[in-house]
Amino acid sequence: MLANSKTSISPKGVYVEGYCLKCRTKREIKGANSVTLKNGRPATQGTCPVCGTKITVIGKGTAAK
Repeated sequence: MLANSKTSISPKGVYVEGYCLKCRTKREIKGANSVTLKNGRPATQGTCPVCGTKITVIGKGTAAK
């Protein structure tokens, strides 16, 4: 598990948490997608539900496919 993210299963599906740089707090990632960065590393990308800023959690791609 990554130090700056949290993954758990909720009734809605997979819950992925990441750090929003604009809000300066951990938030649930809205619309989380598993992606592969151009250097080949897996990541999870989505948006902050409060401010709409893009959140990227680098590491194991944990979002539902």
